[in-house]
Amino acid sequence: MNSPGSDDQHFYNSRIFNTYLKLIRERYPYINSAELLSHAGMELYQVEDEGHWFTQEQADLFYERLLTLTGNPNIAREAGRFAASPDSIGVMRQYILSHVDPATAYQIIGRASPNFTRSSLVEASRIGRNSVEITATPVEGAEEKAYQCENRLGYLDAVSLVFKYRLPVI
Repeated sequence: MNSPGSDDQHFYNSRIFNTYLKLIRERYPYINSAELLSHAGMELYQVEDEGHWFTQEQADLFYERLLTLTGNPNIAREAGRFAASPDSIGVMRQYILSHVDPATAYQIIGRASPNFTRSSLVEASRIGRNSVEITATPVEGAEEKAYQCENRLGYLDAVSLVFKYRLPVI
């Protein structure tokens, strides 16, 4: 059950949906992005504006329609993983990431999380030489769905992909 006001709070940054759109253009070119955005009450200029935030309802409508259009139950995680592609993160960011170790990159993800979502607090702490603990805690008034957790896991997978580590098949 949603908390009062959770449907109209703007929790999700446009960067999330921009990554989805980049994935769609590359791997699902038959999908009409304009129709998908319209279904979710989103406009392309909003998705391209890194300062724009969307509601849980808009995120749900976007995801549910995309799930129907692709038939891919793993689309949220795939979109998160797509963040590691050069087309998604850009050559400069990829170059910068190549100069840190994976544990540091995961810590950066934790610090960068507020640029993507206001629905949870993501903390990353190094617990060993090659280990990082990542905790995502929902904020009051937010009720994330399973697909949003999968998308976050995909972003974490993306760090491993940047460093050329093998991932489990989803």
